[in-house]
Amino acid sequence: MKEFIFISDFDNTISERDFYWLVIDHYIGQRGVDYYKEWKKSNKIGTEFLNTIFSWHTFTDEAHIEALDRVHMDVDLEGVETFVRDHGGDFHILSAGFSYYIEYALAKRGLGHLHVITNEGSFRKGQFLMEPDQTSPYYSDVYGINKEAVALHYKAQTKKLYFAGDSEPDFWAAQHADVIFAKEELARILDGKGIPYIAYRNFADILEALKHGV
Repeated sequence: MKEFIFISDFDNTISERDFYWLVIDHYIGQRGVDYYKEWKKSNKIGTEFLNTIFSWHTFTDEAHIEALDRVHMDVDLEGVETFVRDHGGDFHILSAGFSYYIEYALAKRGLGHLHVITNEGSFRKGQFLMEPDQTSPYYSDVYGINKEAVALHYKAQTKKLYFAGDSEPDFWAAQHADVIFAKEELARILDGKGIPYIAYRNFADILEALKHGV
């Protein structure tokens, strides 16, 4: 059994902004913002919403690389991953996004070795597309990936489970962690349920907390 396992969300946790917001911000504009606000009133941000957003812009091959290059990651990610590894832990990335942009961003940073659990995805006919694996034991018909199922799988393999995230889909995994790092929507949900967590702004905060033995 592992001494500890650290699971981190990707979008707006490791990355500075959700990939779908980068697409809305730079390529779709107000129509996407309005659709998001209306959708959030009664629905979860999952596969259906994301694939709708991605269908609203057709990229050239060159422009889609430009979009991928807009994914900027936390400068202290390596520090946290190295700390975890050096202290006998495992580090996993768990995302309800999709592999195409996540793996691109990690490879560009020289971090292609990091283990990522996420939805499949592709770039076809000028559009990004999420393609969840419905045969996966982690499949969710809302998010594509069931973060709670993943967290429970790893919790059974470790003495201590850490989780870092920022949004509603992360709650389902975070509730099973021994130590939660939370911000934004995830923090508000945990506050509402009275579940303790460590607030963070970035991975420098997380690394500092780990060094102090949380």
